[in-house]
Amino acid sequence: MIAARGLAKRFGHSLALRGISLDAEPGDVLGLIGPNGAGKTTTIRILATLIPPDTGSAQVAGCDVVNDVEELRRRIGFMPELFGLYDELTVEQYLDFFARVYGFCGRERRRVVDEVLELVDLTNKREDRCEGLSKGVRQRVYLARTLLHDPQVLLLDEPASGLDPQARIDLRVLLGQLKEQGKTLLVSSHILTELEQVCTRVVVIEAGRVRFAGTMSEVAETLGEREVTLRLLDEVGADKAEALLANHAKLRANELTRQGARLTFRLAAAPADVAGLHRELVGGGIDVFSFEVREPSLESLFLDVTQGEVR
Repeated sequence: MIAARGLAKRFGHSLALRGISLDAEPGDVLGLIGPNGAGKTTTIRILATLIPPDTGSAQVAGCDVVNDVEELRRRIGFMPELFGLYDELTVEQYLDFFARVYGFCGRERRRVVDEVLELVDLTNKREDRCEGLSKGVRQRVYLARTLLHDPQVLLLDEPASGLDPQARIDLRVLLGQLKEQGKTLLVSSHILTELEQVCTRVVVIEAGRVRFAGTMSEVAETLGEREVTLRLLDEVGADKAEALLANHAKLRANELTRQGARLTFRLAAAPADVAGLHRELVGGGIDVFSFEVREPSLESLFLDVTQGEVR
């Protein structure tokens, strides 16, 4: 549904994109990760046909971003990071206006407005004026507008930016619902914990270059390390465990910390090696109270593959 190859874009003396390539299959949620200025918004704006690439090519929903602009716009929904609502209108009036813009008439227009209000859980807000809405509700109103014409692909630029924790949870649930409907989503964000719970693929970009691209399972394979929190019954057991771990081949150097009877460390190890360590501890007569393993995260991936380069 999304295929970009070698996208490059220059603004004056600044090279915003330096050969970006990415892919998303039908039903994918593709997370576009990068620091401020990495090129995330430029990439999305090219895919949304708002600016052309200087070089490279891209197709979205089977349409070329340069040669099939009008048809492509019928098949996508674009939500920018910064947007405005018509504050003097109610939520229903705002959506009704854009349903008219999309060409819906009469009962069909009322139907699509009702459906998107229900999807984003704003039916009880339909008579509220946009002016007094919270940031989280405004985000959902704009997303409802984006969904009016039932697009195949959604391009969402920092949709969780500035939201409180509950609003981020609500957004994550909604993105999951859209994924279940079979829509393809490209979501840019620097809130990595949000993305790793909904994404099927990730692309990490920095200074206009791709640093990593792959599925969530490939994230774990790329990093190959896991964080382990080990709790012992007492500090005597913690002493024994610490001594056993001191020379462990898979333990990352200087990565073990201790708080009383709790040890936290990182293992550059496969799942079988982690299970083997648990057996080794128990077999050594160490009373393990709990053994918690945290899989590699997008934050770990981001820190591992980026270089702190500023464009």
